[in-house]
Amino acid sequence: MKMELRVQNAELLANEDGTMTVSGYVNKTESLSNVLGVTKRFVEKIAKGAFARSIQNAQRDIDFLAEHNNKLILASTRNQSLNLTEDNKGLFMEAMITPTTWGKDYYELINSGILRNMSFGFRTIKDNWKQLEAGLYERTIEELELFEVSVVRNPAYSQSTIAARGIDLVEEVKVPSDVIQNENKKQEESNNNMKTEHRYVRTNEELKKEERNADYEDFTSFIREKRALQGTVEGSNLVPQNVADLVVKKMEETSPVFARAKKFPSVYGSLKIAREDDFNFEAGFVGEGQDIIEGAIALQEVKLEQKRYGAAIQLTNQLINDSAINIVDYIADLLARRVAKVAERSILNGNTTEEFRGIIHDTDVQAISVPTSVNNITYDYLMDLYNAVHPDYLNGAIYIVEKSAFSAISKLRDGAGHFYMQNGDVNGRPTRTIFGAEVFVSDSLPGTTPIVFGNIERGYGLMIKKAQGIQMIQDTQTAFKGTKMFLCDVYADGAVYNPHALAKLVIV
Repeated sequence: MKMELRVQNAELLANEDGTMTVSGYVNKTESLSNVLGVTKRFVEKIAKGAFARSIQNAQRDIDFLAEHNNKLILASTRNQSLNLTEDNKGLFMEAMITPTTWGKDYYELINSGILRNMSFGFRTIKDNWKQLEAGLYERTIEELELFEVSVVRNPAYSQSTIAARGIDLVEEVKVPSDVIQNENKKQEESNNNMKTEHRYVRTNEELKKEERNADYEDFTSFIREKRALQGTVEGSNLVPQNVADLVVKKMEETSPVFARAKKFPSVYGSLKIAREDDFNFEAGFVGEGQDIIEGAIALQEVKLEQKRYGAAIQLTNQLINDSAINIVDYIADLLARRVAKVAERSILNGNTTEEFRGIIHDTDVQAISVPTSVNNITYDYLMDLYNAVHPDYLNGAIYIVEKSAFSAISKLRDGAGHFYMQNGDVNGRPTRTIFGAEVFVSDSLPGTTPIVFGNIERGYGLMIKKAQGIQMIQDTQTAFKGTKMFLCDVYADGAVYNPHALAKLVIV
């Protein structure tokens, strides 16, 4: 596994209380580095939250080393002698050095000020690039896997000695081809003194398509055991990001509820979002010198934390090796259908501490009551449900209907014998509609609350703290069975943040 090294001149301070404790900042986030690279020059920064997520999701111990030498361990997260936290400045380290022979020696070197440089080893998971000027780029590392932190004397010496110990280092970070192509394109246009000529340049979509196809081929070869993928912990391998993104795309195709829920950006810790609870707010025309009508909106808070959901499937090696189908699509489709279903069920009907807070259990979502059975649902009840949603949110609203309720309302007719449910066309796609709103059938709703209507995006929020990722698990048990296990899991939370955008029909 290739590792990148970065060094920062830091004040690594030693306590004088006899505990052999040292502390200091390993890296200042959102701060640009000096110019890096040889063939392609770039400056680099670590995005806020990247270290925090890496520490939170760490699947291996992180060690505090001397000179990147894994035989000279000074402290470790394994026994809590190393504490790593990300604050508003950056990655802060506090370590109680173990009093070994080399531990005492290095503590004295730190205490005397001979050693002050901090370095850290990591693997980049996700980064973004942009061009600053001709031949100079900016790289932002958004997601990383932190391996170790080290105290070093000479950064250049550390780079050479760690390579001599057989550790695989990234010698030269490659600037993505689409960024270089964009620079070359601008240079060509400038040389030709042309404003709008675009020739012999591949589009970003073409480059992304090539990257996706390469990832799919790598993944297919990997599961058929023709090559190796990047490893994480023992028995686990990371699947290329484009394959994981394919699962997310298929999830949104499988579940319109999940696709429409508003996705709030991930934050460190919990997320509090405003919840509108009062629409008694007016505006109007006023005369010269008169006061504008003052109104107030009552806002409460909805706190989103994190819940874990996911799915795992096992495929036999015989099926994988003999299959003539597209194995990437097959695995992505299987995982997407399972994960999308559990997410949709929790969005609609979640009611335990391990689940999202479901729409039908939110007491502030207006309920329209129907007596006894779904067979008693009439046109008037459907119209009451439609009118229960605030008019501001009707554009984009949908019906989510349980199977037996769908069977009942699909047979409703007007006085002339015409069905209320019509075949419609939304965004060029044929679908069923009632009052112009799309109708989707779901088995995630119970018979007691068979219909939810409303604008899901404007009413229900999801905070995804760890995006969908796929791992292939290979351990002794799967080896004996001749199978491979694929795991997809997510850390997220969801709740109603605007009850005026939603309504539900209940059987009483």
